[in-house]
Amino acid sequence: MEFFDRRAVVIAATAGLVGALGIAWAAAENCPTQCATGKVPLGIAAPTSGPPSSFGLQTVKAAEIVVRELNAAGGLMGVPVELVVDDDRCDPGRSVSVAARHVEQVKLNFVIGPTCPAAAMAAAPVYAKGGVIQFVPTVTMIGLTQRNPDNIFRIAANDEQEAQALGTYLAHEQKGRKLAVVYTDIFYRRRVAEMVKAALSEEMKASARFEPILDASGAYDRVADKLKRDPPDIIYMALDSEPVVEFVGKLRQRGIKSLLIGGQHLLSQSFWAAAGKAAEGINVIAPIQSVTSMEFRKTVDLLRQAQVVPDLVALNSYAAVEIWAEAVRRAGGGDPKKVVAALRSEVFKTAVGPVAFDQRGDRRDICYSLLTWQGGRLMAGAGWREQASDCQTLRDRGN
Repeated sequence: MEFFDRRAVVIAATAGLVGALGIAWAAAENCPTQCATGKVPLGIAAPTSGPPSSFGLQTVKAAEIVVRELNAAGGLMGVPVELVVDDDRCDPGRSVSVAARHVEQVKLNFVIGPTCPAAAMAAAPVYAKGGVIQFVPTVTMIGLTQRNPDNIFRIAANDEQEAQALGTYLAHEQKGRKLAVVYTDIFYRRRVAEMVKAALSEEMKASARFEPILDASGAYDRVADKLKRDPPDIIYMALDSEPVVEFVGKLRQRGIKSLLIGGQHLLSQSFWAAAGKAAEGINVIAPIQSVTSMEFRKTVDLLRQAQVVPDLVALNSYAAVEIWAEAVRRAGGGDPKKVVAALRSEVFKTAVGPVAFDQRGDRRDICYSLLTWQGGRLMAGAGWREQASDCQTLRDRGN
């Protein structure tokens, strides 16, 4: 399952119409501390059945682990937390129904998800109108927070941030090397390629090659043959998961040894399960401070003990629940306005490192790592010696 779904592009064109109506904060009880049921409800909207379930269950299982830890420590502000899980099947229409149920029937204040882009774009206006705060662990499309800036807090880096991080990495660690950007010739992936181009240094931009994979028979072979004739030092793949598997196979058949880099969606266990050995050696710039930090290693151990693959989906979902719980504590309860104020002003210590949000709900001053798959585990990839000063400042505040 992709972080990105092409249907989301169509949905994005209309989602802003409802978002323009503005947000009315949920008028539900201030829970905690005043909870009629005696429990703090936390919603989850994710696919838990059908083919996308391997993606959505990562979110559910990770959230269950955090909630279990919270409740074992006495709950949230002394009140036990209860998950309310609804299956949206990654379907836009169903996600709207799930959101309506969360708003009108369950009367939630807080939801983790949706985790699939098309579902997230469709459901966001419903949650916004109902005043529900969303913590979105995986969706990277810029339009999600552009159209819904009041109530969404994104844990993943958005596409533009990822492109800028790639540009920084290449400028500092791969200066003077030849780059090829390979992308599927569809609207979304063309936009990603354009963002990458805009983020490159002038020197690298002048020499970079941009190679589209057209929707035609033999397209992968033609691009791979072209790269074999003039091999680049680095290949950035702006491709969905399935095309990555096929394209990497073509490169390896031809003995091409370029450094391979891809997007955050390649750090999902569903990609690893589909790609197997083809995933190894693909580097991904991920919004994770360090795979050697104590908090990261503790979280990975907890996930593995529960037989959950500690991929970026699970890690971001775990972090989302951590942030929600801490924001509620700092707000002194579940009043959505006060929780939003805490989210916009505070730094939160999480499994993926310190997290802070800008006024649109995107992460700011992100600390990145270059990661890769090895034997089904996320490992440090090629080194990244330098981090931005803003990241260092946030890191110090989060410790």
